[in-house]
Amino acid sequence: MFRKNATLFAFVLLLNSCAVQHKTLTNSKDWSFPQNQFDENFSFSYVDNLLEKTNNKSGARWAKRKNIHIIGIRLMNNTNKPIHGSQIKFHNNGEEVEIIHNNWLAKKVRQRISPLMILWLPVFIVEAALFPQDSDDPMGFDDDDQHYISVEAANNQERKRMKANFNLRNELLNFRLANKILKPDEIVNGVIGVRSKKRLTNLKALINTESEFEILAE
Repeated sequence: MFRKNATLFAFVLLLNSCAVQHKTLTNSKDWSFPQNQFDENFSFSYVDNLLEKTNNKSGARWAKRKNIHIIGIRLMNNTNKPIHGSQIKFHNNGEEVEIIHNNWLAKKVRQRISPLMILWLPVFIVEAALFPQDSDDPMGFDDDDQHYISVEAANNQERKRMKANFNLRNELLNFRLANKILKPDEIVNGVIGVRSKKRLTNLKALINTESEFEILAE
């Protein structure tokens, strides 16, 4: 019993180092955003590096490698007409930036399997040697394999990773600015992706006058 408890304790320590961590993006709508813009079209504020600030570390590292900024934004329409999200473009220090579609981000930004998962293999081998299970199968496999602590924990960790990815994907899709309608004087929160090698020190929202989209009725 002591040996089994010791094995469990050691494995829990490994789990802590491999744990999938995810904080919801939707909480950002309750943050205090520093206002960056106020003009006749928009009141606009934003927070850069949203994935890092919500502890989505794997996604944040991927975004940094790809020169993609995941940004939480807050917009208020200061005009007297509704504006569709697809009619909005963004400039950084006077230069237009490339907006990345949330649909694409939802497929790419995810928690990947940790390389530390390989550490579970020797734990399983040791556990199988210390606590052999009876089996009628000449190859040594039976339905009791899932009762090993290592197998159960690995499966549980994979379920957590898949759930975190599912939630993150849904948030990126639900917070699409391109799908929102900004009514006059209404505050809208969203998430956008911007591809840029430069720091986004002075991001501004503008109405794209070249857009062919038009809201005919509210």
